[in-house]
Amino acid sequence: MKEQEIKDLGFEMQNETAENSGADTDWHYYTIDIGDICLITNGSDEAVKDGWEVSIFNAPSCVFKATEDLEDLIKIIQNNSK
Repeated sequence: MKEQEIKDLGFEMQNETAENSGADTDWHYYTIDIGDICLITNGSDEAVKDGWEVSIFNAPSCVFKATEDLEDLIKIIQNNSK
């Protein structure tokens, strides 16, 4: 998945500084809240190596790597959220 595709789906960038996170460099990730469900990407430092992927916050075993699957998930959540 490409970073621009994540942005196009409405995800918002969350910046982390090296000082704040304890990492070697600054990095960022993306989130989107739909109802009470938060979708979160891996970090930009990981995406360089592994590519961008999205998971449901607190459910890291469910990972979306294909844009089409993520689009479907977002539509399903939006259509069923109050």
